[in-house]
Amino acid sequence: MSFPTTVAGKYGWEKVQTSTQKHKLGTEMVFMDGRKFRYVENGGSGISEGLLVASPAPAGNHDEDLVITTSPSAGATTISITLGATEAAANLYAEGYLFFNVPILATSANPHEMYAIKSHAYIASGGTGVFTIDEEDGFTTAVTAGTETAGLIVNPYKDVVVAPAAVAGRFVGVTCRSMTADYFGWVQVAGLATVAVDGTPAVGTVVGASSNHAGQFLVVGADTTPAVARMHGKAGVDNEYHTAFLMNLY
Repeated sequence: MSFPTTVAGKYGWEKVQTSTQKHKLGTEMVFMDGRKFRYVENGGSGISEGLLVASPAPAGNHDEDLVITTSPSAGATTISITLGATEAAANLYAEGYLFFNVPILATSANPHEMYAIKSHAYIASGGTGVFTIDEEDGFTTAVTAGTETAGLIVNPYKDVVVAPAAVAGRFVGVTCRSMTADYFGWVQVAGLATVAVDGTPAVGTVVGASSNHAGQFLVVGADTTPAVARMHGKAGVDNEYHTAFLMNLY
């Protein structure tokens, strides 16, 4: 696989999807007109074009307070961690992150850094697995088994889903085309985009995730919905596609 950090894209590349991974998840693609995109893996369901998508909710038995069963020294690149009562598929957390969530004031020696994960094997529910971090210099601080605790976070651009009314992850972009389940492709994060509209927002109105129709864009009201775009060109028409400038997705 080729892994540039930023791709200078050509018009139309944002509509390409593949069954195999071609870039690092989260890779940026930029167009000359200012539009920007991020490379994602779709989740297990197809997604239509013009919809707001989000990262999946973290696994509640993986997200913090996990027991560390080895004591890697500074410079080591592997660590053993025991999961809660939820299994982890092989490399579920590849390109994701490991962090330590011991209390900030526990001791000055406790690690609090975040590390990119390179790989791990399948781990059964409640099982212990070895995680290899994707950092050539290894851990900055020695880790003490039985003292520090850890959390695991899936890459936010992996297994994206249509943004539900109650978002448990975070918004990551807008689909540029219909995406096939488990395929790789691009979502737009900045610039002029075509989005599915809920209601009739006026030109210039800020819009966010709809609480009525998953993935659509609804007028932001009473500061209860994060603004992710501003209507452009003309007023929106309910259940139609219109243009909006994306923001707060980058």
